[in-house]
Amino acid sequence: MWKYLLRRIFLQGIPVLLGFTVLLYFVITIAPGSPVSHLRGVPNIDGEVIAQREAQLGINESFPVQYFNWLRRVLQGDLGRSFDSSRRPVIDLIKERMPATILLSVSSIILGWGIGIPVGILSARYQYSFLDYIITFFAFVGISVPSFFFGLLLLYLFALKLNVLPAGGFFLAGEARTFMGYVRYLTLPALTLGLGTIASIARYMRSSLLEVISQDYLRTARAKGLKERVVIYKHALRNALIPILTLVGFMIPSIFSGAVIVENIFAWPGLGSLAIQAVNERNYPVMMGINLMFAVLIFVGSIIADLSYALVDPRIRYE
Repeated sequence: MWKYLLRRIFLQGIPVLLGFTVLLYFVITIAPGSPVSHLRGVPNIDGEVIAQREAQLGINESFPVQYFNWLRRVLQGDLGRSFDSSRRPVIDLIKERMPATILLSVSSIILGWGIGIPVGILSARYQYSFLDYIITFFAFVGISVPSFFFGLLLLYLFALKLNVLPAGGFFLAGEARTFMGYVRYLTLPALTLGLGTIASIARYMRSSLLEVISQDYLRTARAKGLKERVVIYKHALRNALIPILTLVGFMIPSIFSGAVIVENIFAWPGLGSLAIQAVNERNYPVMMGINLMFAVLIFVGSIIADLSYALVDPRIRYE
């Protein structure tokens, strides 16, 4: 197992991450616009001032020089400083916004798995019934509907028309942070972000359980007189969950990346809104820092998926 992990990290993970950062930095630097011309509060900057400011930021150098300067700082644990007027360290900006993004992402994962697995079990138990068709229909809708459209629909219904949930933000200034307050502010964005997860888990759970319940050992369990509920929940469910659990690692990065859009819809103070702001301002260090974090999450997620598969299925061994 340890040899497998070391091989994945040093022979696959690090080269892929380096290649990703090279490509990403190249795309960012060739994009139209200058970080200097997007600085807030500095309108109508002339060319000489722009050139001087670019020299101060180090973006007047060639691409290889810029990239290796950035990589050298990253290897030292420094993601650089923001290009905006605050000049704050990027790592501080990420630490400041990360808790809100983690809270939203974890809430959506809990909703996705907490709703998706029971719904998938119901769909498999009552295969080809009216309930199965209804669940299948809404699962396909959940997979197909873009998150931004679903989020706007929830905003219109629950915030504008019914006025039962806040339209966005995360606690007003001076507002007491209670459990019900967290629930109110999290409900709409977490549902929007978790919609695809709910639908996907439900479909995977249905397919996996249908495959398992047709196995010979379950026919034997039924022949012994065990109730169908016992056959499903005691014998079939554990094996059906094996391929589902491996999805956890792959869903972690997708949830975080999906938060970029959802956070902007609901004015959620997380990394998503910071990423959009950095793109608009051509803030290279912030863009690179956030994308590097997402790339690491994808890599760690793939390792978690492999390890979870080996943990839940003793037949799997990584050498």
